[in-house]
Amino acid sequence: MNVIFFKSKTFLAREVENALKKRGDINLVVAALPERIPPHAAQSVFEQLKNRLPALVISINDAGTDLQGTLSDLLSASGSLLCNWYLDDPFYEEIFYNRKAIAAKNRIDFVSEASFAPLLQQRGRRAFFLPLGVDPLYFNMDKPVEFKRDVAFVGNSSLEWLDALIKEDTRAQLEKFAPLMAALKKMYYQNPATADLRSYLVDNAALWENAVALDREKFLFLTQWMVGYLYRKDMIVAIAGAFKNRFTCFGDVYWSTFIDPALVSTDACYYTNLSDYYRSTKVNLNINRIQIRTSFTQRIFDCKAAGAFVLTEKRALNSQYFVTEGPKRELVEFSSWPECMRLIDYFCAHEEERQSIALAGRDKVLHLHTYNARIQQMFETCKKVWGI
Repeated sequence: MNVIFFKSKTFLAREVENALKKRGDINLVVAALPERIPPHAAQSVFEQLKNRLPALVISINDAGTDLQGTLSDLLSASGSLLCNWYLDDPFYEEIFYNRKAIAAKNRIDFVSEASFAPLLQQRGRRAFFLPLGVDPLYFNMDKPVEFKRDVAFVGNSSLEWLDALIKEDTRAQLEKFAPLMAALKKMYYQNPATADLRSYLVDNAALWENAVALDREKFLFLTQWMVGYLYRKDMIVAIAGAFKNRFTCFGDVYWSTFIDPALVSTDACYYTNLSDYYRSTKVNLNINRIQIRTSFTQRIFDCKAAGAFVLTEKRALNSQYFVTEGPKRELVEFSSWPECMRLIDYFCAHEEERQSIALAGRDKVLHLHTYNARIQQMFETCKKVWGI
């Protein structure tokens, strides 16, 4: 079977390429393309690939295609099958860049957050949940490390991204709804695992719909993301204040705007030293972005594969993939900031229990939750749907 992977500078491109190259049952072409090609380039890209068509064409977040759908149409006309994996909100580019939404018999969409699958299905799309995983090439226990810190968080602040998205006029629109934002923050801060901000906004449209000059979907997206951004920022500020020099935030320089710059490190690199940073930290925090409503970030699988301890926010699917209770516990969850802080201190003080949980389930992750396994799941779904 001919398989073409559109490799762009996107999250997970390297892992997907690694997994595809290990397969002996496909004829693979890796096409290096920009994240978004202009529509006039679609014919040129198609011409370069047509000798390998028809094929199964794999993309991440629609990267490698044009917003107008020209290349996708050309590939479809060639008899090719399109297989896309959304690692973020699948509606983001449709909302902000007018990407042409595709509902076609020759296309399958996978989503790394389970709650997006039914939303896509409601629009006539074939959508399936495919969680993130790990590449053991980058996260492993190949060399010894020593503990250097009690607690750490790895992740960017999102401040630069939000500033680019929320221009001055948009910010002015959002600032008109300070009471509504306060109510949304209260809901989400109390229980981010169950708070459904979109449903609340839709059900209470009278509070904002006739007063906002923004496009409806943009307002819904930005309002939720702003609440999620504030939640994670405020929690990191609280953690940094409570644990001081016991804490390190590995991320972008903008974290220094909110917490002591001495607690911020900008040198974490996913493919070189991040595994060592996880392993040299007693308690690694997983604080989700707002689009992770039921599922997982990469941190959980990476930490498990590296034999590192991770303390994560409670989410619905945690207990379906890992043991979260009892003596054979593989994953520890928290439901509130105070509980998180108590658990940090507890597991820093109980080393044997912490390390036992860190190692528990590692074999499961290395067997069931690698990107080799995810690509196999992707192919099995394609076989069920298309018989290939």
